[in-house]
Amino acid sequence: MPRRACTIKKRPVRCLPRSAWPTAGFPSPAPRRHNTIWPGPAHNCRNGPMFAGSYPGSHRFCRMKTLPTLVLAGCLCCLAAPTLQAQQLRLPAMSPTVRLREDFSTSFIELTYARPSKRGREVFGKLVPNGEVWRTGANSSTRIRFGEDVKFGGQNVPAGTYALFTIPDPKEWTFILNKDTSQWGAYDYRPELDLLRVTAKPRTSNTALESFSLGLENLQPEAADLTLRWDKVRVSVPIVADPDARIMAQIQEAMKGDKKPYFAAAQYYYSTNKDINQAISWLDEAIKQQPSYYGYYWKGKMLQKAERKTEAAEAARQSLVLVKNEKNARTKDEYTRLNEQLLKEVGGNRK
Repeated sequence: MPRRACTIKKRPVRCLPRSAWPTAGFPSPAPRRHNTIWPGPAHNCRNGPMFAGSYPGSHRFCRMKTLPTLVLAGCLCCLAAPTLQAQQLRLPAMSPTVRLREDFSTSFIELTYARPSKRGREVFGKLVPNGEVWRTGANSSTRIRFGEDVKFGGQNVPAGTYALFTIPDPKEWTFILNKDTSQWGAYDYRPELDLLRVTAKPRTSNTALESFSLGLENLQPEAADLTLRWDKVRVSVPIVADPDARIMAQIQEAMKGDKKPYFAAAQYYYSTNKDINQAISWLDEAIKQQPSYYGYYWKGKMLQKAERKTEAAEAARQSLVLVKNEKNARTKDEYTRLNEQLLKEVGGNRK
């Protein structure tokens, strides 16, 4: 069959006869619907399907063959994107984040701040201007969280989380607890959201500290100092808790139950200078339930506090007898030493 020439939008297209399809590596012609891209029996370039001219050997057919390749390449790029992202460098933080949580009173105190460094710069008065509100660290504003009601610098603070701002000054610092904890720096600081402000006198250290530091010092069961250190400056604010009423209520309620906390209640009375005779009575009940070397040792300490030295010496000797069966060598040595020290203090001997 002679070759025909036809045009689509005035562009000449070479149409292969149907008899030539098998030689091009395609299946032998079969009747097809007109909604396919392959020419059917009634096909011609002018009245054929939508992709007229998309037969084997045509330019349009070649472009169609590349379409799956392009789709595949796009998918591979999408799959490779996370891999390329994962290959990004992880560099040391210039101001690393610090998260500090300390047990305090019957709950905790938690600090979250970023820790900048001097790196040869002059800190207070230059890097951190005097007389201006400071984020007390770097990056986001510093946060402090109290697990229970406390006194901060002598002022009442309900349990909760607060932003901690400061105003440095060579003579007197100002510490601020603010209710907005979502700030970056102190750029959006609003004084109307302040919970309180307290002042503290700074002290000068002989040794310069390279990195900013914020933490709890002089930690006691119900008191601690929030201490800020950087360069040669050190400044502290006292934090005090008063859990006594809450603990006493807990003891009274627990003593109504089946499992009474005799030992813990006795120790609390002893450590807080409450009724020592009540403490000894509770400890006797604890020893009846479970005789132990540590129970007799603490009974001796309480009897010593009650100035009943003879009974205190006897309790220490009973503790020494029981501690001989302790398998942990360090614990055994420690309680042996403690009881011998107690015997010396009350004027007794081991017999």
